[in-house]
Amino acid sequence: MNYIDEKTESLIYAVKESAEYKEYQRMRELIHSEPEKERAIHEFRRRNFELHRRRDVDLYSEMDRLEKEFAPLRAEPYVNEYLSAELAVCRMVQRINFRLMEEIEFDLGFE
Repeated sequence: MNYIDEKTESLIYAVKESAEYKEYQRMRELIHSEPEKERAIHEFRRRNFELHRRRDVDLYSEMDRLEKEFAPLRAEPYVNEYLSAELAVCRMVQRINFRLMEEIEFDLGFE
């Protein structure tokens, strides 16, 4: 295994040992034990993702509509905790990626 692979493995280990990841895994198991709730969460995230990719809509009003539509789901036990834990892991990975791209000289040419 080369140096980069070793360090990558160390980073993966560090992420998996983080409080954020452990909390996400705990919440994920709770949600996974309720398939209907899990499917509804996936639908919410899918529609949220698709909405953010669209350019032909008023994002704020559409997000408001989506939030209202899924308000009953968000009121269910563990749903917001799960989504918050998921977001914490996503932000951690984004920070890692941002830091990496910030520190290496990688010119995309269109920045």
